[in-house]
Amino acid sequence: MRHRLTPPLLIAAGALSLALVPPSASAHTNSPAAGARSLVTRPADSQTINVNVTSYGYNDNDDGNGHYGTAQIAYPQIHSEATEDLGTYDRPATFATDPGEFAPGTRIYVPFLQKYFIMEDGCAECSSDWQNGVHHVDLWMGPASSQPEPALDDCEGSITQSADIVVNAEPGLPVDTTPMFSDGQCTAVHH
Repeated sequence: MRHRLTPPLLIAAGALSLALVPPSASAHTNSPAAGARSLVTRPADSQTINVNVTSYGYNDNDDGNGHYGTAQIAYPQIHSEATEDLGTYDRPATFATDPGEFAPGTRIYVPFLQKYFIMEDGCAECSSDWQNGVHHVDLWMGPASSQPEPALDDCEGSITQSADIVVNAEPGLPVDTTPMFSDGQCTAVHH
C-alpha cells in the first residue's frame, strides 16, 4: 500500500512552479498553511513522460502522523480533501507525489484512464522513488469515506503500472467521467 506523507514545513504560495525539477536540484518545499488556497497557474508546455502509476484511497491514506482512514491532503489547491471529482480539466481528481517532482497545482493527464489529475498531496513512496530518479504518481481512488476491503486495494492494484502521462496537460483531451471506484466496486476503465 502507498501512504501519503504530510511534510511539517510550509512554503510561500508564490514559490509554486509547474516545471519538472530533477532530484539533484529539488529543494525541500512543503505545503501552504492548512486550509490555504493558492492560485493554480496556466499550464506550462505539456510534456509526455513515463512514470510508475499507483493508486491510493481513503483506507490507506494517512494524515502524516500514521493515522489511516482520512481524505486529508498536504497541498490543497482546488479541493479541501482528496477526491476523484469528475476527472476533467476543470474538475480534476487528486494525485500525490513528491513536491520536488511535480509542484502542487500541476495538472497531469493519464491517457490509459482518460482522466486529469491535480497534484494536491504528498506520497512517501513517491518521494523515495524520486530521490532515486524514478517518476512516480499516486492517484486518488474512491470516495472520501471508508471503503470495503479487499475491493479498494484490489482496484488500486488493477491500475498500477508503468505508463505515459502528460504533464502540464492542456484542456480538451478525451475524458471518461466514470469514477474508478464507486459503491464498493472497482469501476476503473482502461482505454
